[in-house]
Formats: sequence, C-alpha cells, structure tokens
Amino acid sequence: MNRFDTCSDRKLAAQCIFPRLDCDKYLEDAAYSEQIKKLVKLDIGGFCIFNGTTETVKNILAELQILSNIPLLFCADFENGVTMRLEDGTDFPHAMALGKTGEYTSRIAAAIAKEAKDLGVFWNLAPVCDINSNPKNPVINIRSFGETSEIAAKNAKEYVKGMQEENVLACAKHFPGHGNTNIDSHRSLPIINFSSNEQFVNELAPFYAAMSCDVKSIMIGHLIVENLDRDYPASLSKKIITDLLRNRLKFNGIIITDALDMKAVADKYSIDEIIELVFNAGNDVFLMPNDPLKALSVLTKIVESDYNNRVRIEQSVNRLYNAKRWCKLIPQYAKYNDKSKAFVEHQKTALKAALQAVEIHGSDKNLIPIPEKDNFAVFSILQKAEDVRSATRFYTMLSGAVENDCDFSYIDETIKDEELIALQEQIKDAKFIIFNFFFRGRGYSDLGNPEKLNNIIKKLALGRDYITIFFGDPYLADYIDSKLKIITFSDSFPSLAAAVMKVAGRTLPENY
Repeated sequence: MNRFDTCSDRKLAAQCIFPRLDCDKYLEDAAYSEQIKKLVKLDIGGFCIFNGTTETVKNILAELQILSNIPLLFCADFENGVTMRLEDGTDFPHAMALGKTGEYTSRIAAAIAKEAKDLGVFWNLAPVCDINSNPKNPVINIRSFGETSEIAAKNAKEYVKGMQEENVLACAKHFPGHGNTNIDSHRSLPIINFSSNEQFVNELAPFYAAMSCDVKSIMIGHLIVENLDRDYPASLSKKIITDLLRNRLKFNGIIITDALDMKAVADKYSIDEIIELVFNAGNDVFLMPNDPLKALSVLTKIVESDYNNRVRIEQSVNRLYNAKRWCKLIPQYAKYNDKSKAFVEHQKTALKAALQAVEIHGSDKNLIPIPEKDNFAVFSILQKAEDVRSATRFYTMLSGAVENDCDFSYIDETIKDEELIALQEQIKDAKFIIFNFFFRGRGYSDLGNPEKLNNIIKKLALGRDYITIFFGDPYLADYIDSKLKIITFSDSFPSLAAAVMKVAGRTLPENY
C-alpha cells in the first residue's frame, strides 16, 4: 500500500494544478475570494502569487493554509526579489546586473528566499537559466545572467545554492532555453533551431549547472525547438520533457509548465487539448490554466480513464509531497517569522551589488560627476506608463544628492515636434542634459526605436553636452549617440541609486 491508495483521482489531479492568485483582487472581490477558497477545498496543490503588499499577502496565504486539508505550496516569480510581483519588499538588481559582478548572486538569492518564506512562499520560480544570446529578445533580456553559457551557468548555480540553502525551492527556467529568439511567448509561439549540436549543448549548460546542485524544479518554455520536436512546443512535448529531460538527463525533480494562459499555447489549443498534452508530455505541475475548475475536471477524467495514468499522476504528486516535506510544509505548516524585520542588510547588499554592476562607457568621462551649481535638465524616456514611478524615484534621489537647479520631464517615443519645441524653451538655461532610458524586455512590450530616440535627443540637446543612463536593456546603448553612457543592467531601486551615486560623485561610507 502506498500513501496515495486512499486518495481519489480528483484529489490527485487537484494537487498538480497551480492557479493564479491575485491578492489585491482577493481582498476587493468577494466572488473571486470565494472561487479561490473553493479551489482550496478541492485540494488544489498551490497557487502562483501576484499583487498586493507583503502584509496583505502574508495574511491571505496564512488564511488559505488554515482552510486547506493538505498544506498549500505557494509559488511566485521573485527573480529579483518579492517586488517583482508585490508592492514592497527589498528590490534587488536584475540577473544581468548580478552576472556582471559575479560575487553577489548567492547572497542575494538567500536574501530573496528569506523574504519569500516570511510571506509563506516556499517556491521561487527562478533563476532564469536562459542565455540572452539574441540582443533583440523582447522578454528575457536583463532577466538573464548574461550572453554566454559560462556566465549564465556560474550564476544559475550560485542562485540555486543560495535559494535552496534557505529551504525555498528554486526553479531553473525556461528549458531548453528561451534566450535565442526575438519573439515573446506571451504574444505568440517562438521557433528556435539549433544550428549545431555545440549550440544545443551550450544552451543547456546553465540547466546542467542548476541540476548539478540539485535544483528542485525546472520550468518548460512555450517554444518550438525544431531540432527536438517540430510539432509541439517544449511545454507540450513528450520528446523534450520525458525523453530528453527525464530519461536522458535523469532529472527527477518537479517539472512545471510555463503559465498556461500565455498566448503561445492558449491561442493555439483548447483547454482540453492543453491539459491532455501537458499530462502526456510528462509535466508534474499545470501552472495557471485559464480555467482552473475546467482544467481539474479534464485532468480528473484523464486519470480515471487508465490505470497507467493513475500511476503517472501518483509519481507527480509524490514529487510535490516530497518537496513540501523538504520545505517543512509537511507534516505541519511552515512558519517563518523574522520578528525584527531586519531586512536592512538586504538593502545594503542590493546597493553594493548594483554599484559593482554599473559600467561607464564613452569618450568624455569628465562629464561626471556633474559640475556644481550648473543648471541641468533631466529627461526620463519611458517604455511604459508604469515606469513613471522609477523615473520619479531617480529624479528625487538625484535632486537630493546635488545642489544644482534642474528641470525634469517624462517623455516617450510618441512625443510630437511641437512638444519638443516647447521643451526646448523650458530648458534653454540648462548647461547640460541627462537622458534616462527606461526600456527592458518584458511581456507584451516592444523595445525602443533607436532612430526615434536619437532624434529626440538631438532636438533637445541642441549641441549641449549630455549623458545617457540605461536602466534596463543594455543593448539599446549600442544604438544611442552619446559621449558618455552609464549602463546599470537593471531598473531596480538599488540600480537607480547606484546611477545617482555615479552621477553625483558619491561613494559608500566605510563599513557600509
């Protein structure tokens, strides 16, 4: 008799489904919160967390754990800290910034793990093991540790070690490699063709590194890899998941799909098809299906239909059970309470890492630190409206760090000539200009148009000296005309602060 003999097919199926949990919506929408509670009572395995403050999330997760018959395993995309999905917490530099330093990755992963489990989240869907081998990649970008397998592998290994030493599950993603594409799988299905066996081995190197230190889970990407399976995306491919990852590479941890509500699969297949393909391919966890109740119904029927399917789902649930025991969720709910809330050291570590990551390029490095008392203007060029917050933070810190008078404005690529003329008049007394670029790869967004951006710079500078700061996508700097470029590889709060320190000529105090 095994531990699952008394479990119903429906309960086993439920353990493998991890729906989305929007914590803000849970508080604001009574009908939505009842839907979530219904899923908990149906013995769902866990949830993927989005939105809310650390305080509200912590309270909601504790409430749901009390309702659950089986401890819930909560997961989230906390790649560069809980602030990637929540409103507060420590903001850490992105992976590419960590890849530039090479020495802070493990410490920062451990800090992220501590803040995650303080909330009740014991599964961090990170690190990104993709090599950003295509600079035009619209979704990986600074989420990758770098452009080479050596950098990505070294840092992936350090991240997994730091995370799992705190008993938080790490997740290497997006197998077998999402870096060499210029298509965003949130929008459509990327197609990759490895030009040689050497390139294939190169893309897998960071995943090998993660597996070498016992990474507890691997996420499968929504992308066609023609050399491996021309018919199905990796996330739905038995050839890639069972034949390659499970059998050839001998990975016996949890295999989880990328989010099943992404258009790469959701626009191509019905939910019935998706659930059947995900199961047959060999995945253990069905992440964020569009309709969790429908997904549960379909998966239950699959398990009921064949004894071998029942055996297969038991294997997946056993992996999840062992993971929950490893996290100390079983036999009792894990509790992690840092009463002191002493995450101040995390902020210090984040700033030191961000400072070390900064690169300064150009022919005129005498432009910084900025001259005292000279008037100057700051233009933050935004990719999305939500970047206003980061741009405001940068300006607030900069204006507090210098004595100069300065004008500040937000603009984007759509600015009209008449608006540029009005701005020219407003900054006529400025001696020099700082242009900040808030562009990075992220779902459902396009990277900048260099021609438009250079035109904006030219019209506003009018021959004056200027410097450019790139908060995020470092590849954009290659196409922007500037005598001095500051590249932070991240738009996190410590990276903003690091740029301010470079511009203002500030250094950290001793023993910081």
